[in-house]
Amino acid sequence: MLAFAFCAALGLATAQAHEGSDDHQCGGDIDGTEMVNVDLAMTPTAAAPAGSGIDLSFEASDDNGVTEAELGLHTHSLPPGTYSVSVTLKSDGSTVALGTFTVDAEGEGEIEFTTENEAENVAQPQDGGGDDNGNDENENEGNLPFPAGFNPLDIATVTVSDANGTALFTADLTTTATISATVQATPGAAAPNANGTASINAAMKKGRVKGVLNFVGHALPPKMPVAFAINGTVVKNLKTDKRGDVSLKLGPSGKDTTVAPGVTLANVTSVTLQDQSGNALLQANF
Repeated sequence: MLAFAFCAALGLATAQAHEGSDDHQCGGDIDGTEMVNVDLAMTPTAAAPAGSGIDLSFEASDDNGVTEAELGLHTHSLPPGTYSVSVTLKSDGSTVALGTFTVDAEGEGEIEFTTENEAENVAQPQDGGGDDNGNDENENEGNLPFPAGFNPLDIATVTVSDANGTALFTADLTTTATISATVQATPGAAAPNANGTASINAAMKKGRVKGVLNFVGHALPPKMPVAFAINGTVVKNLKTDKRGDVSLKLGPSGKDTTVAPGVTLANVTSVTLQDQSGNALLQANF
């Protein structure tokens, strides 16, 4: 997986969360751009047929709240049959079934899941299309839309299973990433004039996520005790200065390189600065 961390570029370009939104995950109501690019070989389970393999490609972008994405799979040396594709989500850990595809007698099979508009476009053959013998040809055969309301940028893992439901191949997209993201913090009712930013810069190194999370807040109540929370869990207590400013730089700790219990930099979805009563002063969502 280390090789994939350097070869498969997964980048979240600079993004700003839309002021006043309830965005708690990638690909939501974003004012800015988020992008993902991954190419890797899926990891076989003990049940995977010897010598078989699946190549995965994933491209996604969120441009001011409009998400376009493609998740493609290409099999090698798999027994002929029908296989299913499912994913788990970063936001809540739930599993979503995307669809099925078939593998031919030569062990080859392909499937591509796309955002709805793209799926509608590729479903229409081009006028005059065909091969050199005059036969109709749809080069996009095998494309399926993502489920309605599905957020491709929320994908954490991908699993391919056989007709019996046995998992054969898996891929963890959260462990193949280099991440660079900056978001605008939204003021809470307890500090309506406050402003600030949060940023994450991280990369996979030797199977662990390393990097730093930065948070800066301004126009807060001066010399006020505050708490900093990641994904809803308080991880550090600090105090604003006499100007009402506060800054924090937080890196992973321990053997599991986490920044909050069970949370690595790759799994941070929100950060919150709150007062001693738990009221939000500033919040930023990735």
